[in-house]
Amino acid sequence: MSETSSSVKHPQWTAWPLRWLPRGGLQLSERRALLIAGDAVAAAAATALALGLWALTSGATLSAAFLREHWYWFGVLVSAWLVLNLNLYDLRNAASKSTTMRSLLVTASLALGLYLVVFFLAPRGLLPRLFILYFVTGALCGCLVWRLVYMTVFFSPYFQRRVLVVGAGWAGETIVRALTKYQPRQYAVVGLIDDDHSKHGQTVSGMPVMGGYDRLLPAVKANRVSEVVLAINGEIHGATFQALLDCQAQGIPVTRMSSVYEQITGRVPLEHLNADWVITSFMGKAHQGRWTQLAQRGLDIAGALLGLLGLGLLYPAVSAAVWLESRGPILYRQTRLSQGGRPFEMLKFRTMVPDAEADGQARWASPDDERVTHVGRFLRRARLDEAPQFWNVLKGEMSLAGPRPERPEFIAALERHIPFYRARLMMKPGLTGWAQVNFGYGDSIEDMFVKLQYDLYYIKHHSLWLDLLILARTVGVVLRFQGR
Repeated sequence: MSETSSSVKHPQWTAWPLRWLPRGGLQLSERRALLIAGDAVAAAAATALALGLWALTSGATLSAAFLREHWYWFGVLVSAWLVLNLNLYDLRNAASKSTTMRSLLVTASLALGLYLVVFFLAPRGLLPRLFILYFVTGALCGCLVWRLVYMTVFFSPYFQRRVLVVGAGWAGETIVRALTKYQPRQYAVVGLIDDDHSKHGQTVSGMPVMGGYDRLLPAVKANRVSEVVLAINGEIHGATFQALLDCQAQGIPVTRMSSVYEQITGRVPLEHLNADWVITSFMGKAHQGRWTQLAQRGLDIAGALLGLLGLGLLYPAVSAAVWLESRGPILYRQTRLSQGGRPFEMLKFRTMVPDAEADGQARWASPDDERVTHVGRFLRRARLDEAPQFWNVLKGEMSLAGPRPERPEFIAALERHIPFYRARLMMKPGLTGWAQVNFGYGDSIEDMFVKLQYDLYYIKHHSLWLDLLILARTVGVVLRFQGR
């Protein structure tokens, strides 16, 4: 029998031991918090184990005094482990055993590699020799066990959010496809409701249209629905509104399609927006309060100064490598548009052969672009080609995080094909961005459409916390050589 049937039975092993839990499934924020908490406990336990082995091998006594003397290791190691695993708090990655195992192994390798660099550069005797090895081994094993437990228990039907979609049109089809594509282990779509009698008994992306709005509340009860998703773009009539109120009176949350889409994809459903929605959603975010602006600028200045310090250390080696492979300028200047469409000269390390656009024709760089040099390809993978833009950040032309600045020629072309493309100029461009850590490289109109969805999500939900999250995830991209 189909899972969308009203007679769906949950496996007994998932039901009887969990009767004390609320019947609503886990929300995405709750799943993410659960994953972070489990990883933090595993890392803390690994730290305690490493301290115990350190005391045992060094001849010290493992006591409360010994733990108090080395308490700071808990904060340092647990925080570092969580930051290195930030990509695993994307629930799509957390749902894959192969991705989880591969990511944890990469994290362990990175942690050991970074420690070895620090160990050999630090004064002799400052850091324990095998302590980090103990920790990494324990954290890797602990997190692997925890993630397998999470997948076994919390992917059961009992913990899924059971969703009923109101509206079987374009918006309804879009959200059904998104739920089944991006979060199939977190959500179970039971069907759709629509007043169009011609759609009754039909299927939309494999899900049945159960009837009109008079069937909404009965379908919610019969299918143990956790959440009703409203996917109606036009006016909501009285009978429909009353049916939705009846659901809310039963404790069933009613959520707009756009909100659910943003939660599960980290993008804005651009094809379902109108100009009024864009204005009301984004204008307030684009104009920040004075204190927020000061905090943002302070973060930018501190990050830019730190980045320029690192750039000063790397510049001799990078410039020599760039020049030796292809004689020409080390830095590349290109006109980009800043907030409000103001032009500025953006700096980069040159990654292409000199005169790559000698014909004067602006072209996107493709992943296998023959104009890119061998050194340039390495710089792009490590994101080091963008390092000179710390100077643009210090000058106030860019921010540490934000939509990536684009060339005027491309913006003029893209806004003819993509609605609201110019809306990304409402905020200062960034050295890195939400689109970069979630989507990466794009070299087509279709890719730019998806990246704009991420950029608009960033503008709508902009906060210092989101900026810090983007910066932390960018560090992971750099360390893993996942740049474009």
